[in-house]
Amino acid sequence: MTNEGCDLQIRSSVQFVIFHLPFVIGHLLNLSLIQLLGIEMVGTIKKPKWGIVLPCILSLSAVMCLAAERSRIDLNGTWQFRVDPQNEGEAGRWHSREVPFPRSIEVPGCWQAQGVGEPSGILRHHYAGTAWYRRAVAIPASWQGKVIVLRAGGVLRRASVFVNGARVGEHDGFSTPFEIDIGQAVRPGTDNVIALSVSNAGPSITESPDKQTPDVPTGTLTYIGNWGGIYGRVEIEAKERTWVDKLYITSQVARKAVRFKIAVRNKETGGPYPARLRVSVAGAESGKSYEGAADLLLQPGEDKTAELEVVVPDARLWSPDTPFLYTAKISLACKGQECDRVEERFGIREITTRGNVLLLNGNPLYLRGYGDDDIEVLAGVPPASTEVYRKRLQLVKSFGFNGVRFHSMTPVREFFEAADEAGLLIMAELPVAYTQYLLPHKDFLRNELTRILLAHRNHPSFLSLALGNEFNLSWLKTDEQKKDFLATVAEFYGLAKKLDPARLILSNDGYLMRPTDMASLFRDFPKDVPTVRHEFGSYYCSLPDISLRDRFTGVIVPTWLEAKKQWVEGGGLAAAYPVYVRNSQRLQQLGRKYQIERARRNPDVTGYHYWLIVDYPGGTGEGDSWEEGWFDYFWQPKGISPEEGKEVNSPVLLMVGAGVHDRTLWSEASKRIDVSVSNYGEGEIRNARLRWKLTSQGAVLSQSDAGGINAPPGKVTRISSIGIGPLRGDEPRKLELVIELDSGKRTFANRWSFWAFPKAGLLRSSGLRVASTVKSAALSRIYPFVQQDPRNDGRKDLLIASALDAEGAQFLRGGGRVLLLADRSQFERQGDATFFPASGGALGTLIPDHPALRRFPQEGFCDLQFFNLLEGAYSFSLDDWPKNLTPLVGAIRTTTAFLSKAKNLSRAGYVFESKVGEGKLLITTLRLRENFDEAYPEAIYLFDCLLRYALSGDFTPQVEIGDDLLKRLLVQ
Repeated sequence: MTNEGCDLQIRSSVQFVIFHLPFVIGHLLNLSLIQLLGIEMVGTIKKPKWGIVLPCILSLSAVMCLAAERSRIDLNGTWQFRVDPQNEGEAGRWHSREVPFPRSIEVPGCWQAQGVGEPSGILRHHYAGTAWYRRAVAIPASWQGKVIVLRAGGVLRRASVFVNGARVGEHDGFSTPFEIDIGQAVRPGTDNVIALSVSNAGPSITESPDKQTPDVPTGTLTYIGNWGGIYGRVEIEAKERTWVDKLYITSQVARKAVRFKIAVRNKETGGPYPARLRVSVAGAESGKSYEGAADLLLQPGEDKTAELEVVVPDARLWSPDTPFLYTAKISLACKGQECDRVEERFGIREITTRGNVLLLNGNPLYLRGYGDDDIEVLAGVPPASTEVYRKRLQLVKSFGFNGVRFHSMTPVREFFEAADEAGLLIMAELPVAYTQYLLPHKDFLRNELTRILLAHRNHPSFLSLALGNEFNLSWLKTDEQKKDFLATVAEFYGLAKKLDPARLILSNDGYLMRPTDMASLFRDFPKDVPTVRHEFGSYYCSLPDISLRDRFTGVIVPTWLEAKKQWVEGGGLAAAYPVYVRNSQRLQQLGRKYQIERARRNPDVTGYHYWLIVDYPGGTGEGDSWEEGWFDYFWQPKGISPEEGKEVNSPVLLMVGAGVHDRTLWSEASKRIDVSVSNYGEGEIRNARLRWKLTSQGAVLSQSDAGGINAPPGKVTRISSIGIGPLRGDEPRKLELVIELDSGKRTFANRWSFWAFPKAGLLRSSGLRVASTVKSAALSRIYPFVQQDPRNDGRKDLLIASALDAEGAQFLRGGGRVLLLADRSQFERQGDATFFPASGGALGTLIPDHPALRRFPQEGFCDLQFFNLLEGAYSFSLDDWPKNLTPLVGAIRTTTAFLSKAKNLSRAGYVFESKVGEGKLLITTLRLRENFDEAYPEAIYLFDCLLRYALSGDFTPQVEIGDDLLKRLLVQ
């Protein structure tokens, strides 16, 4: 690095003098060469600060020049460590090197993840209280007279700092980096003892949200575990006594102008003297440097703020699709010589709103976000590594996301840096997990609010800050509390807008509460502010993946997976369970597609944050585990590819009018399908081309295209209607409809599954006698050979019934066949069935290879061809039926869902069979009888498959049930 305050002229005639100059000066000043050159101590490696020294010693006229570069000593790595449960460390002078420390610890990182403490709940180790960090640091003599600060990326929850035995400062907060001036206690030119007393005193969260008491400030950073320790990177920095302290960068996109508000701190006692600020920004295309400057007159000990503007004519704008970053170089000259120099990355971008429309650089923006609950099952705390986040954000971007909401926390600086680069918009929050945590910690949170905005406001990725999560006033007991609460929200909102006028500030995430620049809601979306869907996705979960259990080698013990593993093995399901898990993930992706396409149709919504990006562990205040993530606990995609994710997480999303309930048709019929597009791309779509094709097993059945497609930005537009069918052939089949929209710049695509069933394939006659007690005109019309309402004449081989009475049971025991279209009202209460799992619940279905369903188009699980059959049906519990009974259409589901402490697993049957004496029983709880209408071809065709099977020689159940189970099926 060059030093612009030094004369860099080099003349060959003085080379000899230049070479010997350091040694001569060192001899005269009684300094070693190491001290003279200002060598940093980085760990045990000596690092000369040639970037400062060489420009000075290479010119005789510049020997006394000021060094503008800030010097830093990296303090990451190994520290001495000692727990202090009795808080005796300060009185016992643990901050001095004479007191022995029994162990060491690594920084950054929480102490629980490094074996400190005893087992507690789901934590392998836990300690709540005070602990001490200590190490000796060699401070260069060249730092004499400079401002010296200790900088830490974050502590949990509070810290006191000691240098050479003297307390030099405290920090109470865990959301941001902080620095403490330690210059008065530092002794340059020798070793210095740095000690931090860190405390995480407070309870761990175990109760459900409404039962939690706000003993300490709490957000998701401290929710899964009450983590303790130094979780951010640590360094000591030296700077001149006049320096650039704070910087605020904003953009005016229309003018291609960048505004800089720069605060200068001055600890010099002499003066007054002139100072000059200069800002330089390189152009994106030309490489030309664009500059601005401001002159200051500094009085002794006086701080000043200057504002200046730099216009960048060839500016490139920052956006999630084009995250172009600039570096501003800020130089401060004091008395004609450079005394400080800093660099700050930023993006030229502008966030505004217009009614309920969110605008980025003047264009409508749709937030395709995900939720992050700070789930770090190995380390506990967020990694202090930009590279880790680069990899994670590369993954989420490959799935089409452009935003993230952090629940009741603000991410670490390294995340902001990676998000700036990747193009990901961040919705951060104060550490207020729920309503009750705001008022008791108002002063603490006011300070955190200030620190968060000052620390991160220059990041282009920083979209918004919410004042907390789900402010539900009904949780407050008195009107006075509610009044105080609303006043605090208004106060915090005003403070935030004063500190950072360009930032979107949300009163909270979850409820509509004024004032707010933006809303994040479950429902009832306002017209006057942009609204995103709060914790979107109905919390659909997949089944817990017990194969991950052994990967939990860090701080968290997967007790919930161990419990599920015991259930699986005890039920003889070890071989089948992985298939159920995979199928539950397939169902989960169907739910994501359904939810996102439905949300994109709503004109009052400008985005969502899909909940969550990774699975959430059990054993916390949120109850048992929530396998709701797109990825598992270790950031591995759960049965979904980036291509599948990007299709639904697209700025331009194609949608069809056929909902999840409308995906079947008769092969002989035709079906009209409306096509619409939600356009939040780069602008208006003009004269685009629409292409579609219908395929089955890779073969193209029909296709077409059309030009002249137009769609305005920020709206949903109906662009076409296409027809599929009639289809040739007498076999049922799965169809895939693929639609593409080619805008000339990009091609966007989406796909949907349909199922076609031929009427010609239905059973027309039977060699066996079939009787039915089910009253259905459609059944009589389609199957005229079925005898309706048979009397007790015994002339039947197969009985179709909706309820099993004593007569039917006698027929069954005597060797008859019964197809039971079960009516749930006849049984003891069973679990309600929905196609998608209940909120917070999980469901996995399995259809094994079996003669009964070989003619029915399916891929081993219940896809959308089962939607109308499952929705509103019931799950017949097989938990106490023989373990070796394998359902023809079976399921494993969670018996409880939202916030349950134990989401137990249960085995269920939708279609299953058994022997009863000499007879054979085939049962289905699917909604065949209710949907036995030509409007539901899937119901008629599945009934046809079961009827054929019940009449065939393949109908040979292998598992027999006794009278105790049979009695449960009888009409009471």
